Amino acid sequence: MKAFRIGEPLHGLAVWASAYGSWQGTEWVYAVSSGSPCILFVLDPSGEKTTGRYALEGSDHCWGVVSTASGVYIGGSGILYRYTHDRGVENLGEMIPGEFYTWRLAADEQGRIYGGCYPGGKVFQYDPVTGIFRDYGVMVSGEQFARSMEVWNGKLYVGVGTQSPHIVVLDTETGSRSEIGLPDECCGEQLVYDLNIIHGKLFARVTPSARLYIYDLEQQEWGDVLECVSGLSVSPPDEQGNVYFIKDDYLQRFDLQTGSLFVTSLAMSEPAGDYGWLHNHPLNSKGRCLIGVYRDGSCWIYDPDTDQHRVMDFGLQGQPVHLQSMTRGPDDALYIGGYFAGGLARFDTSSAELISYRGIGQTEGMLAGDDCLYLGVYPRANIYKYDLSREWKPGDNPELLFSLQEEEQDRPFAWTWAGDQLAIGTVPAYGRHGGALTFYHPASGAREVFRNLLPLQSIVSLTSRDQLLFAGGSVWGGLGISPQREDASLLIWDLQNRCKVWEGVPVQGERAISALVLDDEGNLWGLTAGLLFRFDPQLKCTVQTYSLFSMDWTVVTHFWRSGNELLYKDGMLYGVLMNRLFKFDVKREELEVLDDEARLLTMDRKGDLYFARTTVLYRMQ
Repeated sequence: MKAFRIGEPLHGLAVWASAYGSWQGTEWVYAVSSGSPCILFVLDPSGEKTTGRYALEGSDHCWGVVSTASGVYIGGSGILYRYTHDRGVENLGEMIPGEFYTWRLAADEQGRIYGGCYPGGKVFQYDPVTGIFRDYGVMVSGEQFARSMEVWNGKLYVGVGTQSPHIVVLDTETGSRSEIGLPDECCGEQLVYDLNIIHGKLFARVTPSARLYIYDLEQQEWGDVLECVSGLSVSPPDEQGNVYFIKDDYLQRFDLQTGSLFVTSLAMSEPAGDYGWLHNHPLNSKGRCLIGVYRDGSCWIYDPDTDQHRVMDFGLQGQPVHLQSMTRGPDDALYIGGYFAGGLARFDTSSAELISYRGIGQTEGMLAGDDCLYLGVYPRANIYKYDLSREWKPGDNPELLFSLQEEEQDRPFAWTWAGDQLAIGTVPAYGRHGGALTFYHPASGAREVFRNLLPLQSIVSLTSRDQLLFAGGSVWGGLGISPQREDASLLIWDLQNRCKVWEGVPVQGERAISALVLDDEGNLWGLTAGLLFRFDPQLKCTVQTYSLFSMDWTVVTHFWRSGNELLYKDGMLYGVLMNRLFKFDVKREELEVLDDEARLLTMDRKGDLYFARTTVLYRMQ
C-alpha cells in the first residue's frame, strides 16, 4: 500500500515568551513562537515591521527569553540560544544532559543566564564570559518542574512544583539553598507558576487557584493576596513604581504602596506573557508605554497616562502545526486538532478541500455526535460542542459545555459513545494521580464524574458495547509526578447499574493500555506500547498476547496515548504503535507493517486510512 500526502492542515503561532531591548538607538521586540522549529521574530514596534525571522533548529518550544548586554538568550528544548543583531542566532549547546524541556529564564547583574528544566527539576547557569554551563542540581527532591525564577541581591529565587508549590532561594556562588515557606492556604496547590521581584517585593502566582501572593523580602512576611490573576509575569515598574498584570481578564495597575488596583481599558482574555516599556512611541511621544505580545505575534501597546491602547499586527506567518488528534465527523469529513498552537482543520474526503479554523486550543481528543463534534481541550479538560450546521465563531461555536478542572483533570484523550451517553477518559492535572471517567448526557446536559476507578492511573482508552464500557489505564498521571504502580489495569463498567464489574491487569509488566476495540465476535483487543492482546469479556481474562515491536519501558518519561489508535474492520485490525502503522489479520494472526512513520489514525466510510507525520496529513487507500 502507498501513502498519499494530502498536505499540512494547520498553521499557527504560539508566542509565550518575549523580551525587549534597544540597539543602535532603536527599541526592539524579540518574540519566540513555539513550533517545529521555534521561530525568533525581531520586531520594530516603531515602524510596525518585522526585521528578522530566525529558525531555532532543534527546539519545538520556548517559555523563556531574556535580553542582556551580551545578547538575547532563548531557552528551547534543553538548548540555549543567543541572538545578536550583528551575528544572528547561535546555538550555545545543551544546558544539562537529560533535561529536554526548558522553562523561564533570568539574568543577574553580571549577565549570567539562569533557567529551570524538566524532567529533573534542575536549574542551570550559563556564563557568557567563559561559555560554561553549571548544573545546580534538583531544586526540590521529587519535584520535576523548576518553572519560574528571578534574581535579587545575589540570590536566585525559583518557583518549583508540581506535587506541591515551593519557593527555593539559591545561592548562585555556593549552590546552597533554602526555602521561603508559603502561606498555609497553599496546601493542596501544585506549582509556583510565575515569580517576579519588584522593589523588594516577591510576586508568586500559584496554580491551579491562580492566586497572586506578595512577599516582602526585607521584612520576610507575606502581605496582599489577589484572586483570579493570569500569567505569565508581573510587569517591570512604571515611573511611579506601580506594576501591571492581568486580573479578571483585564490589564490592571497595582500600587505597591497602598495595595490598590486600577482596572485599565485593555481587556485581555489570554495570559499576557512578558512585558516591556517603550519610550517615545507615537501613542505617547513624551512618556512610556507598556507593551506585550499576543499568542498570534501581534503586539498590544498601552499608554498609562491616557488609559488608551492599540494593537500592532505585524502579519507574522505561522508555522505548520503538529497534528495532535483526529476523527471522522458525522459528515464523513476528517477533523484534525493541533498541538500547542491549537486550531481545528476540516478535510473533505470527497472534494479534497482542506480548511482550517483558529480560536481553539490543543485538542487532545474528539468524537462525532449528531450533526456536531465534541472536542476535549487541554488544559483544564475543557469540553466543547461544535455545531457543524452553524458558522465557526470562537466563544460561541464551539460552545464550552463544561470543564473538569475542579476534578483535577487536564487532558481528555479517550472518547466513546456508551449508548446515548458520551464517555470521556482523562489524564489528571500536573503533579496528580487519579484520572476520571466522565459521562455526559447531551439530551439533558447532565454529567457524572467518577475519579480513581483505576487507582493511581489515568484513563487513556475507551470502547463500549451492550451496556458494558471498557477502560484502559496508564500508570502515568499528570506531568511532574512519578508512577506509583507497575502495571496498567483494565476496567469493565456496567452502564445500567453504574458500577464496576471487573478490574484487573490484562498483561503483566505493561504500563499503559493506549487503545481498545471490540471485534465482531465480542473479543476485546488492546494495545500497549509494543504489544497486542486479546481479552475475553465473558471469561474476564486475556486469551492471547502478540509481541509486535520491542519496547523498553525503563526509558519512557510518560506514556498516555502516544498517537496509538486501534480500528477493526472486516476481520482486520489497523493500528498505530511506536510510529508504525500496521494491519493485523485476526484469523491468520499475521502482522503487516504499512508505514513506519505514522501517528494518529482514523478511517473514512469507504475504509481508507488517514494518519499523520508530524505536521502532514496522509491517506492510505
